[in-house]
Amino acid sequence: MTTRRQKATRPRDRKQQIVAAASEMFRASGYHNVGMADIAEAVGISGPALYRHFRGKQDLLQATLVDAIDKTTEAFSGGYSDLPTMLGAVAAVTLEKRHAGVLWERELTHLPPEQRQELRSRYVAGIEPLRAVIAKTRPELPADTVDLLLRAVLASFAAMGPHSGKIATRRTVELMTDIGLALCRAEDPILREATGGDQPPVSRGLLLPVSRREAVLAGATRLFAERGYDAVGMEDIAAAAAGMAGPSLYHHFAGKSAILVAALTRCLEAMLFDLSAALDLAETHGQALDAALRSFVRINLEHGDAMSALLSEIVYLSAEERQPVRRMQHDFVAEWTALLTGHRPDLSAAEAELIVHATINVVNGLRHTTGVWIRPAYRDELILLGRIVLGLPAQPHPGV
Repeated sequence: MTTRRQKATRPRDRKQQIVAAASEMFRASGYHNVGMADIAEAVGISGPALYRHFRGKQDLLQATLVDAIDKTTEAFSGGYSDLPTMLGAVAAVTLEKRHAGVLWERELTHLPPEQRQELRSRYVAGIEPLRAVIAKTRPELPADTVDLLLRAVLASFAAMGPHSGKIATRRTVELMTDIGLALCRAEDPILREATGGDQPPVSRGLLLPVSRREAVLAGATRLFAERGYDAVGMEDIAAAAAGMAGPSLYHHFAGKSAILVAALTRCLEAMLFDLSAALDLAETHGQALDAALRSFVRINLEHGDAMSALLSEIVYLSAEERQPVRRMQHDFVAEWTALLTGHRPDLSAAEAELIVHATINVVNGLRHTTGVWIRPAYRDELILLGRIVLGLPAQPHPGV
């Protein structure tokens, strides 16, 4: 008896399989380090089959970002009427989809401006229910301050998800919810003042150092932050460094990645240097943590380009180049963690480290997404929000 050979059927969720594989590969390796052939191989299909679903890699990136936005905002539409319940639900979903936010924060710049704006609008619409609940809870606050608190909550949650592996899920959700509530309930006169958000930002100077090497670092760091590491060539860096010739760059750096490593190392060394001063001058763990926070805010505001590169472009370095940078990052977080456990002995080391990551991301995230020079008290606001996440007093300790 003969049987008709059945034709293989395409899975109904093939497109979602592709999006899931691409999301993980973009997150782990960076958009520019992943090819369409790599994604097709991961899904187990041919290249032509992949192109039946997506026109190209940029089209696929947009689909992964839409998926990330939808996954991270799905809890916002649950119809929760009170703030604690809603924050708890958002925290749980953020923890479950802990890596979705990485794509949104790092890879959005690889899309054309109109697509970026479309995705931002989608994200703003997705988080609107939480903004509305915060506004209802804090009717005395200006609308832009409500937005500031909303972004602080989301930035703290986004950091705690990926770094929560050492803590039980229930405890992590509890910590996230407590921090979210503390931020939303923040009381300080600077939060009640209108900020004049329609003012144009103050222009910043573009003077370069006299030293050729320093000029290269300054110009390259600015370009990496504006365009992304992969989109910047050595000729671009040479032009930004007071019109140097491309080949002359190699007298100072072995290549583009060496420039990025130097910029990131410089930034981390500055933070660790300031931290050592905080440890020398403070009398208590809380005082040192206050000083470290203020130093971190200052460096972030004054050297934000390097911070942006530190956050997003390190993925394009080789493992060997990343290792010393990651070690310095780990040392910086470890010092903060020790200070926080000294100030709050009720926290375990893992819990304190999680809160430190949340604090750092609140400062980094708000500096990166908000016009720094538009809000008159922005530096003080960032310090205030950082203290709230850390559980420090709202006002600085005397003498610090």
